[in-house]
Amino acid sequence: MQKNIIVAVADNNAIGRNNELLWHISEDMRFFRRQTLGWPVIMGRKTFESIGRALPGRVNIVISRSFNTGEDVAVVGSLEEAFKVAESTNLEKCFVMGGGQIYSQALSEADRLVVTHVHTVIDDADTFFPPIDSQIWTEVQRSELHTDEETGYTFEFVEYTRR
Repeated sequence: MQKNIIVAVADNNAIGRNNELLWHISEDMRFFRRQTLGWPVIMGRKTFESIGRALPGRVNIVISRSFNTGEDVAVVGSLEEAFKVAESTNLEKCFVMGGGQIYSQALSEADRLVVTHVHTVIDDADTFFPPIDSQIWTEVQRSELHTDEETGYTFEFVEYTRR
């Protein structure tokens, strides 16, 4: 199974603050949906709570030692267990979608990174994505530069694969 990480990251690697996204970019949300729809998604408890519900059209796997969603969500105790649940779907790929601790754990296991690079610096962020090491990752695709009308942020979609 191909293990993917999907993330939107600022130029200073910021990804969150107070368990919330740093921006709402409609085009990025649509991109996320297109990329993940139909595939298992793996997230930490805080990410699940920040969304507030299971994402439709996807097997939702939440990593937590003591959490009950009351929804149709697989709750597991570790990233390793989450990958096992994803593999049991017999689908060819899954997506790790946060948060910061889960990304840090998953980076060494991932085959592919799907990154929205948002060209801004968020000084008061409290959650960061690890730096993308060019010795490990190679860029294989980059979109044109987009500008979000609401925020004014420029951003691009970049795909990396493990060397």
